Amino acid sequence: MEKLYFLLKRTFYIICLFSLIMSCSVKKTDSRIDEKDIIIENDYIRYRISSDGKNLLFFNKSDNIDLLNSDTVSYCAYIVQNGKQYNVQSVLLKDSSLYLSFGNSGVTVIVRIQETEHNIKMKVEGIEGSIQSLTFLNIPLKTEGMPYEPFATCVLSMNSFTHVRQLPALQTHLWATCYQKFGITGAEITLLGVPMKDILSEIRSVMKNAKDIPYSDKGGAWAQLSKEGKGSYLFNFGNLTESTVNEWIDKCSSVGFNQIDSHGGAADFFKFGSFELNSEKWPEGWNHFKRINEQLHDVGISSIFHTYAFFIDKNSKYTTPVPHKDLAYFRSFTLAEPINSEDSSIIVKESTENITAVTGFFVQNSRTLRIGDELIEFTGVTNSYPFKFTGCKRGLNGTKASAHITEAKAYHLKEMFGLFVPDPESELFLEIARNHAKIVNENNFDGIYLDAIDGSSILAGPEYSWYYSSKFVTEIAKHLKRPVGMEMSAMEHHYWHYRSRWQAWDTPRRGFKKFIDLHTASINGGLLLPLQLGWWLNFTWEPPQTEATFVDDVEYLCCKMIGYNAGLALLGGVDQKEVEDKPAFKRFNSIIKQYEELRNQNYFNDSIRALLRQPEKEYTLFQEDNGKYNFKPATYIKHKVAGLGHTSAKWTVKNEFQPQPVKFRIESLLSVKSYQDTTNIILTDYSRQDNFLNKATSKGVVGDIDCCSENLLNYEDAVSFTAQSDGTSTQIGSWIMLEKKYEPWLDLSNNKALGVWIKGDGNGELLNLRLQGPFQFSHGAKGDHFVKIDFIGWKYFELVEVESAEFSKYIWPEMHVYNSYLNAVDFSKVDKLQFWYNNLPKGKQINCLIGPIKAISTVSSTIENPVITINGEKIILPVVMESGMYIEFNSPSDCKLYGSKGELIQEILIKGSVPILNTGDNNISFSYSNSTSGINPRVQVTVISEGKPL
Repeated sequence: MEKLYFLLKRTFYIICLFSLIMSCSVKKTDSRIDEKDIIIENDYIRYRISSDGKNLLFFNKSDNIDLLNSDTVSYCAYIVQNGKQYNVQSVLLKDSSLYLSFGNSGVTVIVRIQETEHNIKMKVEGIEGSIQSLTFLNIPLKTEGMPYEPFATCVLSMNSFTHVRQLPALQTHLWATCYQKFGITGAEITLLGVPMKDILSEIRSVMKNAKDIPYSDKGGAWAQLSKEGKGSYLFNFGNLTESTVNEWIDKCSSVGFNQIDSHGGAADFFKFGSFELNSEKWPEGWNHFKRINEQLHDVGISSIFHTYAFFIDKNSKYTTPVPHKDLAYFRSFTLAEPINSEDSSIIVKESTENITAVTGFFVQNSRTLRIGDELIEFTGVTNSYPFKFTGCKRGLNGTKASAHITEAKAYHLKEMFGLFVPDPESELFLEIARNHAKIVNENNFDGIYLDAIDGSSILAGPEYSWYYSSKFVTEIAKHLKRPVGMEMSAMEHHYWHYRSRWQAWDTPRRGFKKFIDLHTASINGGLLLPLQLGWWLNFTWEPPQTEATFVDDVEYLCCKMIGYNAGLALLGGVDQKEVEDKPAFKRFNSIIKQYEELRNQNYFNDSIRALLRQPEKEYTLFQEDNGKYNFKPATYIKHKVAGLGHTSAKWTVKNEFQPQPVKFRIESLLSVKSYQDTTNIILTDYSRQDNFLNKATSKGVVGDIDCCSENLLNYEDAVSFTAQSDGTSTQIGSWIMLEKKYEPWLDLSNNKALGVWIKGDGNGELLNLRLQGPFQFSHGAKGDHFVKIDFIGWKYFELVEVESAEFSKYIWPEMHVYNSYLNAVDFSKVDKLQFWYNNLPKGKQINCLIGPIKAISTVSSTIENPVITINGEKIILPVVMESGMYIEFNSPSDCKLYGSKGELIQEILIKGSVPILNTGDNNISFSYSNSTSGINPRVQVTVISEGKPL
């Protein structure tokens, strides 16, 4: 190869003299062709490049269509040298090799081309010159990369150091890069362009013979052929033992599932990294699980080994009693003075700038130093000379507190998820990967879930996380005696070959149906993998940040499972104790089982499944007289009533179906104490204008908060919150935010509701009052409280439940789904209050007056004899309801009062006739005969209607 480098330049000029010879490889395909153009082709595609490296054509021969995105000029290759990009300037072809010259950079590259009937292989065979990276394939396409298209394109990396950014199987930008850090020569890809129906079989043909990518027939191009990726599973967090196997089999049966995922990490299960099992529960170690898995297999249940990838438990054998030398670290420091075994301060020579003691689950930071064989935890750090780590706890994690000499090295260990990590270039990194394979091989697990691999950027930064995480995955695959299905919490190109399914998200805690729609809308159809709509957990009464799950939420989820033929993963709700404590779960589980059995039977045809996939469309399953299962369309229209005399006690509901007797649900919500209660915490100080800072706006929006001369009726101060949009941003994305920070943080543990007086201007804008906490505690959760300014004059608002589904109706600067639907604000640590406007009308001056915002305690309330009136017809429910209880009315003979855990409290004998819900608009009101004195009862009413069977 060295000789090749020396001959590169001479060969390059020789080729110039014989460029006409290239015409034998250049096929003239249209009248515009230049003899100097290079054409690379096979039976399905023709790729044409100009002699100066520009992409000219990427032709789908099957459909006679040029797929190249020609909106901008693109080059077939480029390099990065000293941080600067150089496009290829000259391209020549001889003897099936491309000779690429990069102009003033002085770099030339040889790429070997091998054309076969169904694919094209490209391999970097030589380079002259120094570079940081080489992109040797770069073809932007004007395709969508979706399975409904007639033609599929894909580039496959053929070894660990060739970086292909897009995931298989359907790609829209054919791109491959290699880096000096990992190697340039030998980088290799296979390029596919085939009819859509053939893409998976063609990938299988390529990967079966890929010598540098370990083979798996359980994921990637094989995933649709395997049953593992289409199953549903329960989570075992450590109580699956040989004595409880039969209980777990019964649990699987109760929901119709056929897999169990054993998720480690708990103190009484197994440790991440080393996989040491709790010896008290499993005295024979993993042999127990070998026998457990045999019993599960006998009844058709498969078993999944669930880890945190390369992350290491702080109490594993790799940390205690002697920490492993290959534990990764952020920085190293040098002791400026010796320390004894009891010193609590450590003085170092290097600056400790940017070192903090802030840690959290998602935070990449630790408070741990390794000096020799000792781990030390610091609680403080000085950022000026002399540089110190202070408040040190010695002999952490069972290591021995020791004396250390001047010049000893102190390593600031890397940590995320509360776990350490190995150096990715170390033998320990590979050992942990092999540990996975060993457990699976010896104990007959059927799958691996590599959780936490989304934290791979901690290894060597985000730029190279693809390489090291893929290295870890392929090292596992290399040592498996038989391929098994895999899932991961993230996705890179190389992972795809091992993934047996895709799309698992964490469980929402509110806004369930909208969350499901967001989940399905994000499905990457181009992966061509089986789908997974978990993880999921049903909830009972846990306000104000968690909503109770109801039957229609479960049916909505299950309809999407059938529609997409997607599996589910349940985090809980199936244990006998849970089901007994929360009877609602038994009803939910029976629904899940029925749907899952029908899904596995492929009971419904494609046209029905297409209807079930529609977002915001609801259906309910029923059994016809002939025993067959069918669906009816349904609507569940929710409405909150903020009090008996409140304007929200009257509203309109539109029934899109035929006239029918009404069905409904009434939920008794939390109430709040008085706005004048002495336990309230005032969150705003309007005496200082600099309390709220203008932090951000969308384009074309201006605004501010100013002192206001107008007071409330009780003479409390108010401020004027003004804004205006010039229409540059769309109305639902016209926003402004001003923020007040709290130092010290506020503890609102006992004051989770807000009370506020607002003087509206009636212009329809949305006011949002948001509470947030530090990221390390609340993980970005948004404590949003919306007020629609569709009124004029002063109104009082009690804001209790955190927003979820409504958030997604607008455009915000940060819209991470988890922050609005899953994560929860830690009310004991609130560090900011934000004022937002959104939905600003174009050209209107918006001005609302806002009184003092008070954090108020929530309280339970009682209402007696609730009444629903529909179009003048009343139905009286003679019952006493406390907060957390709910009524489900389906008919006069099916009306029940349930407790906060879904327990049946009583059957209700209604008074009055059942109102008819007419087609079109219906006037509805809510009232009651009596309530708890001194507080304002709040309820949520859901009006239910159903259409004709499909």
